[in-house]
Amino acid sequence: MPAPIAVFAFNRPDHLGVTLQALAANRLAGESHVTIFCDAPRGPKDAQGCQRVVEVARNAVGFASVTVVQREANHGCAASVISGTTEMFARHERLIVIEDDIVTSPLTLAYLNQALEKYQFVPAVFSISAWAPPQRMLRVADRYRFNSYFIRRFHCWGWGSWRDRWACNDWSVPGYAEYRNDATMRTAHTEAGSDLPGMLDAQMAGRIDSWAIRAEFTRFRSGGLTLYPRVPLVRNIGMDGTGRHCGTRDRYADDLRGAESILERPFSDVAYVDRQLSAAFRSVYSGRRILDKVRRVLRLG
Repeated sequence: MPAPIAVFAFNRPDHLGVTLQALAANRLAGESHVTIFCDAPRGPKDAQGCQRVVEVARNAVGFASVTVVQREANHGCAASVISGTTEMFARHERLIVIEDDIVTSPLTLAYLNQALEKYQFVPAVFSISAWAPPQRMLRVADRYRFNSYFIRRFHCWGWGSWRDRWACNDWSVPGYAEYRNDATMRTAHTEAGSDLPGMLDAQMAGRIDSWAIRAEFTRFRSGGLTLYPRVPLVRNIGMDGTGRHCGTRDRYADDLRGAESILERPFSDVAYVDRQLSAAFRSVYSGRRILDKVRRVLRLG
């Protein structure tokens, strides 16, 4: 049976509608049980959008079942995802998570479910990502025989994980005090991007409210790996100024070309980091443009 799906939504009914329509077009949608968590308004200006979100959620079709969880009080993005994933993992061994601005390709669920099955008993694998850098930024060579590769970085634009891995998260971020003053540790954390230490510092200083950077710190401390597809299987439509910590410039935009062939190659039997791919991945998240993005995120936070 496919893994259950948790969808998180707030006040963007149009985004949610596009997300659910694309998800319903997936090969395994009709066998998948979906729970949609709808956060409550922060104030009067959100009321109409949040009400429309609930209506879109309740009218969702194309799945084995749809459960709508309407929050009575506003949680905020981070707390909404943390509480919702905690509730879902209390009932399920594995889970797929899609936020309301993530548009999936028709094979996204098939890929995530096969990967969750393949690496269920490989504790070194922390999570499965449906996103990967666009091919114009990181093109995997044809001679690389697998449909995916491992990187030491968690990513939240469509992902899956398992109860035992997710249970390692401590959202209070123990160990940060040591990390903050340990240059060796901070340098090690930049293996998959120079932006990571700065984002964690911003989280701990209260300048942003991100569950994802805290999950990434859990992955870092445990030495876990995230599996990335060789081509992107999702695109983020929230880079339009409507999302939390998102600007209006989307350097990661992609048409998902090549996603239809993702399952033509096998998964690796061994969880390992390819050094060339790791270096190429790091370059995507390093340099002035990334630092400018982090500064912009801090301003928006």
